[in-house]
Amino acid sequence: LLEGKPEKFSVGLLELPFRVGVPFNIPLELQDEFGHATQLTTGIKPILEASGLTLQYEEITAGTKCIIKGVTAKGCINSCQGKNFNLKVTLPGLKEDTQIFKIRLQPGPPRQLKVKPDSEVLKIENGTAFPFQVEVLDESGNITAQPKLIVHCKFLGASNLPVYSVDCSNAGTNILTGPVIHVQNIKKDQMLKARIEILSCKDVPPVEKIIKLLPSSHVARLQILSMDGQKAIQIKHQDEINWVAGDVMHNLIFQMYDEGEREIHITPAVAEKIKVNWTPRINKEQLIQGLLPDVKVPTSVKDVRYCLITYLDDHVSLESAFTVRPLADEPKHIKCKLKGPNTLQMGEELQSEIDVMITDQYGNQVQTVTSACVNSLGVSGPGLDKSNLKITWQESTLTMRVKGIRFKSCLLGSKELCFAWREFSDFLRVNVTAGSPAKLQFVDWPELEKPVAVINGRELQKPLIVQLCDQWGNPSPEPNVKINLTKSNNLRIVPSNQQHKTDENGRANLGVISIHAPRGEHTLQLKAAYNKTTLDCPIITLNVLPDPEKPVCLNVKYDKNASFPAGGTFPDFMVSVLSEDDNIIKNINPARICMKMWEAHSSGTRISTEITTFSCSKVKDDKEDGFFYFRDKMVPERVGTYSIQFTFAMDKTNILSSDQIIVEVVPNDPVRLLPDSLPATPAVSNVRTVTSRTLVKDLYLHVMDEYNNHTGIDLVGRIIAKIMSPNEDDIEIPQFQGKVSTIEFPFDRGSAEIVSNLVLAENSPGRDSTEYILVFEPDLPALKKPLEPYRLSFMFYNDFKKQQQMATLTRERDQLSQSIGVYRKWFDTTNQLVTELKYQVKEAETRETQLKNELKKHQIELPQTNTLQYVDSFIKQKMLDQEGVMKQPRRTCTLPNYPKGNQEILGKIAHLAQIEDNEAAKVISWHLASDMDCVVTLTTEAARSIFDETQGRQQVLPLDSIYKKTLPDWNRPLPHLRNGKIFFRPIGNPVFARDLLTFPDNVEHCQTVFGMLLGDTIIIDNLDAANHYRKEVVKITDCPTLLTREGDRIRSNGKFGGLQNKAPPMDKLRGMVFGAPIPKLYFTFSGQIDLLQQYRAAVVKLDNVNKDLDSHLQSLNTPEVQKKKQELAEQEKSLKIIEQKLGMTPSDKVTESLLQPIMLDMSDTPIPPKRMRRETV
Repeated sequence: LLEGKPEKFSVGLLELPFRVGVPFNIPLELQDEFGHATQLTTGIKPILEASGLTLQYEEITAGTKCIIKGVTAKGCINSCQGKNFNLKVTLPGLKEDTQIFKIRLQPGPPRQLKVKPDSEVLKIENGTAFPFQVEVLDESGNITAQPKLIVHCKFLGASNLPVYSVDCSNAGTNILTGPVIHVQNIKKDQMLKARIEILSCKDVPPVEKIIKLLPSSHVARLQILSMDGQKAIQIKHQDEINWVAGDVMHNLIFQMYDEGEREIHITPAVAEKIKVNWTPRINKEQLIQGLLPDVKVPTSVKDVRYCLITYLDDHVSLESAFTVRPLADEPKHIKCKLKGPNTLQMGEELQSEIDVMITDQYGNQVQTVTSACVNSLGVSGPGLDKSNLKITWQESTLTMRVKGIRFKSCLLGSKELCFAWREFSDFLRVNVTAGSPAKLQFVDWPELEKPVAVINGRELQKPLIVQLCDQWGNPSPEPNVKINLTKSNNLRIVPSNQQHKTDENGRANLGVISIHAPRGEHTLQLKAAYNKTTLDCPIITLNVLPDPEKPVCLNVKYDKNASFPAGGTFPDFMVSVLSEDDNIIKNINPARICMKMWEAHSSGTRISTEITTFSCSKVKDDKEDGFFYFRDKMVPERVGTYSIQFTFAMDKTNILSSDQIIVEVVPNDPVRLLPDSLPATPAVSNVRTVTSRTLVKDLYLHVMDEYNNHTGIDLVGRIIAKIMSPNEDDIEIPQFQGKVSTIEFPFDRGSAEIVSNLVLAENSPGRDSTEYILVFEPDLPALKKPLEPYRLSFMFYNDFKKQQQMATLTRERDQLSQSIGVYRKWFDTTNQLVTELKYQVKEAETRETQLKNELKKHQIELPQTNTLQYVDSFIKQKMLDQEGVMKQPRRTCTLPNYPKGNQEILGKIAHLAQIEDNEAAKVISWHLASDMDCVVTLTTEAARSIFDETQGRQQVLPLDSIYKKTLPDWNRPLPHLRNGKIFFRPIGNPVFARDLLTFPDNVEHCQTVFGMLLGDTIIIDNLDAANHYRKEVVKITDCPTLLTREGDRIRSNGKFGGLQNKAPPMDKLRGMVFGAPIPKLYFTFSGQIDLLQQYRAAVVKLDNVNKDLDSHLQSLNTPEVQKKKQELAEQEKSLKIIEQKLGMTPSDKVTESLLQPIMLDMSDTPIPPKRMRRETV
């Protein structure tokens, strides 16, 4: 079964897109009448039709798949997006031979460029950009677009021409333009070629255009002209113009040209675009006329003016610049310049050179001068030495150089030099300093030709300051010059630093030195060298006077023939402190002098550590001022050699000691007879054995004083030994061997030796177990007062065996007695120490309470807690307050006092008194002005010595030449008071002038001096009150001189007024005024500080003694002390039993004391006074 002939067809699936000129295929599907696919017969030719399009095809394939191949469509499409067309396909011969379908035809590929303007030759001005309208067309002339469709334009015919490019990928058309086309230095028309092409499309042929480049009509060049008379001189860009400094450049012409060298007329609009840099304001009218603003030439040749003219519009930015360099004008001045330091030493040439330069009116150096001008230059100045002056011409700098400036002897400081050339002059200052050091001079020591009086050990009145000076005496500021101070060997100065260096001012301050030397004249010489040249140095002659206030030795007077028995009293020691002038120093605190005594050792004068110190006794008579007595001081109780030395505490560290006095303490009067050592209690019997009958053997008896010192060396006599019974009624007394009752022994040189044994007779009488006493009684005819005999108790037994037992018990008894005595002594000492500590506590509490009450009187309340901290802070605050009071300004007398070479010189009158009130001090000082410098001495001899030393220049007043009976009574009442009655009521607060004076020292002598000088002079408030007072006083008695606090004076004769009776202001008195005393507040603070310090010491002492007492009481309750109490009780009990066995009674003093009960006194019983306690010890 086969398909039939094609009857109809349909169009198959087409491939998009459809573009102009681009072939595409149209597939056809043929069907028979039954709709079966069939093939195209060979004779059928398809017909393609579309309105507005030209259609062509290449072939049609026959067979099952019929395709019209190579179909191309061409036509006009007005949009790059394409246009819709109805395509009609006709196959002739088919029953249904036509099919119409819609296609969208887009522009085809680029095939040509269309550039507008269409003209082949285009004209543009140089410096402008030319816009091309370009269109990319397909082969049918439709505008087409595709990616990367870039159109380029390249200009040919000159260098540095721009390249234009534009992207037509979106619309297929665009404006092709770019940077301006600018050819340098174009003066006429120039032909260029523009080649426009698409580099990515080789099928599109390029388009070429001819560009005719015309010269620009815009401003292309600026031209500046300067009128020189009738001639115009062009000023080129960056030219340098020389012009007279300070002048003005006028008639600057400004012109503008385009590229064609055509001058451009300056319009107001163009003038707005012209700027200059030398003035902010431009005259527009002159600029339109072509005139630039005038240029002011700088006045200094160093200042170069840069002038800039700019023109700026939318097309071009132009500038033209020139530099104006000032030139010096005609000579108008000269200028001097110092090359180096302006300082020169006196007599030396100035090391620096002076250049003199000729300048114009603005100071610019004139370059037209020659070397001939040096002949017209002159130099002058005060003190100028022209002998070495030299003026030379400096060709390199066109200046005149001056050398050899030097000054003769003149005042130091700034000197003005005058330099003159023709009618012009200039001045230069140089500083003249001192010349090279040539000598040393003392500062503020004007009278060195006379010896300077100074007291040994004291400081000079003012510091030694030396100044380096040149040969003319001008101070030379040369630093680090070594100055040595030389002196004789017997002269010592403090501080001892004898080498000094000058400071930056050429001065060396040797400080205030103190002089230590023997009496007489001594010299101090300075030595210095500069540049290996010895300087002329001054010599100071010192008149060293002994220091009347410096202690140098202690003078001790006593009875050197006196003996010193043990336990007695020393003779009175009279001690005085001598100064360097061998006079006694008075007004010394007795507490600073003490007497020390110690036992001398065989090693020499080495001071023992056990020293007894005594304080001096109270003075019995005020006339004994300066003498200190040590009366009724106890001689040591032990015989031996002792050293006594007196000391004076000059200050906290320095002690002045007297020579040691060696005394021999001898025994006192004989009192008792004692053996070398106490023998044990003998226990004897009357048996045959001699040993059992021996009482003593080898016993040595000596005469002792009451302090147990051996004495009676000159005594000769005998010792009678006998036996006595304690019971006087007992008649049965043992006898010595030989049946004798007494035995005598020789006594010689204060001792008796009982070498042979003292033995009882065999079968001697005596009661068994009875205590007897062996008595050694001295018989010394030379003694007026009999000595106490020595007694020795012993036990007598009839039975030998019992005697042996008793002897053993006796030894035990002696041992127990000795042990109990040690215990008793220790407990007695402990009780005494407790008693002493309690007494100290009570004394400390009493002292603390007294001081606390005293502080309350000064309105000082103390807290209950932290007392010490509060007191310490309070003391510190009071000290600060006290220091503040002392730092307050206080009136002082600046008149130098006369050195007190000895105690007979009291000093100048201005220094003897002080006055608290300022007004009174002023008027009294003025009233006594002629006497203020007078030196007061005690004796005429001392006054004469001062007179001789000062060659009569110093006025002196000896007190022994004053007639004292006419001196006023310091207790006399004022004249208006008589016998306790007031004669009138005065006004103005009158008071004796002498009552306003206070005297720091020598009150009695000062009262004599000022009583004579002031008499009954009265101080009163003002002149009116003084006149009223005098008018009333003269009615009853003579009126003394009246001084007012305002400075007026009414003499005793009534005269007042005039300059001689009016006190000047305080500053006119030149320091000759009485000083003000230390403020009372200072002494108030001193008293408070002293009380606080005493209270602090009392609190500390109370705390310490309480601690000692508590500690001691606690130590008495320790187990060791309790054990001692128990041991003592046991030993006492054993002793009592032994004595009962021995048949003895505790009649011995030692035994009685031993048997007393042991109780430590811890109660608050009354405490014995110190004297009693010392005796107990």
